[in-house]
Amino acid sequence: MILVKIAYRNLRENVRKTLLIGTLMGFGTAILVLGNSVVATITRGLEASFVDTYTGDLILRDARTGDAPFASPMADPPATLRDYASIEARLAEVEAIEAFTPVLFSQASIDGGEGTPSLAMLWGIEPSSYFTVFPDRYVLREGDLLREGEEGIMLSQAIADEFRDEHGVELHVGDAVRLTGRNDVTGTKVREVTIRGIGTVANAFAGLERISFVDAPTLRGLAGLVAVRSDPGSPTAAATPATSEDALFGGGNALVGGSPSAADEGAAPDYDRLLGDTSRRAEALALDNHAWHYVLVDAADGVSPAALGDRLQESGLTADGIVVEGWRWGAGFIADLALGVRTILNAVIAVTAIVALIIITNTLIISVTERAGEIGTIRALGGQKSFVRSMITLEVLMIAVGFGAVGVAIGGLLVGVVNVVGLEATNLFLQVLFGGATLHPVLSPASLVTAIVAVALIGVGASLYPASVALRVSPVRAMQRS
Repeated sequence: MILVKIAYRNLRENVRKTLLIGTLMGFGTAILVLGNSVVATITRGLEASFVDTYTGDLILRDARTGDAPFASPMADPPATLRDYASIEARLAEVEAIEAFTPVLFSQASIDGGEGTPSLAMLWGIEPSSYFTVFPDRYVLREGDLLREGEEGIMLSQAIADEFRDEHGVELHVGDAVRLTGRNDVTGTKVREVTIRGIGTVANAFAGLERISFVDAPTLRGLAGLVAVRSDPGSPTAAATPATSEDALFGGGNALVGGSPSAADEGAAPDYDRLLGDTSRRAEALALDNHAWHYVLVDAADGVSPAALGDRLQESGLTADGIVVEGWRWGAGFIADLALGVRTILNAVIAVTAIVALIIITNTLIISVTERAGEIGTIRALGGQKSFVRSMITLEVLMIAVGFGAVGVAIGGLLVGVVNVVGLEATNLFLQVLFGGATLHPVLSPASLVTAIVAVALIGVGASLYPASVALRVSPVRAMQRS
């Protein structure tokens, strides 16, 4: 109790130095509160944007896909999931799963007429399950959502705007567009589909606003996802006999250089025999109706993605070449960019804290030096070194707590003002970082606790060296100096 009284008296008698140190601590606390709130909001906003709109809580991919970026137009085509029917059955048995949906990914050029192609990202979906996992995340400007079993495309509003602004072509619901895709299995494929709706994914950014949704069979045709593939990892490739040119195109006939029999000389050409049996070719080009690239999983209420991932591990699903990924893998470079910026912001805050520590330390050294006589008197009267050190530390802690509380209030007020006004993303970098066009930071209890603890630690750290300086002076010399 005596320490508190002495510390309070010393602070009251040195008002100017108290206010100087307290102002530094209060300002630092306000900056910490504002900075931590912005960083926390960026992280939560980016996670929510991807989990609620693009990736779900977890992503299941085939191990052969590797670390290729999820849904990136620059990435190689992902590997299809092996035995999706088995995966679907296992997921249906996991109670911790609220819903799941399979998706396909590819890219193609869209031709709206008059030779005006535009590159687009295409997602092949199963409408009934997709819009269950991601309800109300697609903002329609015109038309309707895709229906189960319906062929068509939900055209991106960005693509429609591009056709209008750059090519002078107006696209509307009911119009037919040509999709052209290129793959290594069936070569170039063209599909004509009807526009069922025009809109965009909510809070789309960084190129993701160009995603257009199509029915799965159309995308399988564009991507060459046939039942018989040369991919050695494909289950159908091992089960189906290899096809040859003769089997596919009918070899050994006169039309392609074979020798006709004597009975055929002078007779009308038998085109069915000349063209050969093409049933094997049709079989080889048949689409794989169970081909999917990813499965997006939505965890049940109260179940964390990490806990759900552990349950999927226990179910044995990952033993069959399935890899479970989180939203950060799905966000790819965008998440890395945001987390990198968070690291930079934390580094800036750390540098600011170090500068404040140095300034406070120097101020305390001056203050302690001026009080050498007082400290010497305390030592001469029997005060131990620990008592003097505790006295100085307590003084700094009282300043830190008092002015830190003021700093928290100011920081909270600043967060509230910025939340109302909003920070507008003036370029693509900020749009990616904010997870949308505007950032509205939210005050979090964690940022308040972190700021108070940080300022208290800075205060204690700043008091260590001044206290040691004071204790180096002998009581007799200190009293004589006084």
